[in-house]
Amino acid sequence: MAKIISVIGSPGSEKTTVALKLAQELYCSTSNGAVIYLSPSLKVPALGVLFPNYKPDSVFSLGAMFDKTDIFEEDVLNHLVTVKAMNNFGCLGYMTGENIYTYAQLTEDKVSSFFDVLDRMTGYVFVDCTDEENDLISRYALRESDEVVLVLSPDLKSMVYLASNEELLGTNAERAIRVLNVTENELFSPIDDVKANVKNISFVLPFSRQIRSQHLDGLLYERAKDKAYRKELMKIVNVII
Repeated sequence: MAKIISVIGSPGSEKTTVALKLAQELYCSTSNGAVIYLSPSLKVPALGVLFPNYKPDSVFSLGAMFDKTDIFEEDVLNHLVTVKAMNNFGCLGYMTGENIYTYAQLTEDKVSSFFDVLDRMTGYVFVDCTDEENDLISRYALRESDEVVLVLSPDLKSMVYLASNEELLGTNAERAIRVLNVTENELFSPIDDVKANVKNISFVLPFSRQIRSQHLDGLLYERAKDKAYRKELMKIVNVII
């Protein structure tokens, strides 16, 4: 049975990066089935961000799979974007150029059937949740998730985001593993100020020059090598496992 980990976060917190790196670190630390990273975003299609250098015939859209009448395990496997040397790890999402008008609106039944298929074929599903209107995948994931990870950055925007959305997120905000992701290498970063104003921050991901280089080079799909960053990732993974 697949364990669903929903990742939510404030704008600018690099939630997508954290979700992917957590999924990869968990994959590398467990033999308990396959691990899938899933992004339902059509505002910023994740595959365009994570795999900008992949050849077009190596990237497959989640939307094309949902266009099928029924979804089977073979369909999921055929639409996974894979990473070299990670045999049981893959990514599902939308492609650059796609938007809310590219495909027909999903239904609750189709989303439920999709997760039933994932449940049979994988050990963990990391869902990079959005607050986009009509995003039924994120709604399902948050409703059924085994764990929720809330990613914030050390800035005023994150504090305002949480203050404005905590009630809307309900129990998901209350039970979430709260992660402060340091996205800038600044001499003064108000980490302590944010921790003083935001309750129950459990982990702080340090700024990583290597992750920043991956952003710039279009190599985010590669596993993190920064030891300090990975050490903190593993602390979060151990809670999830």
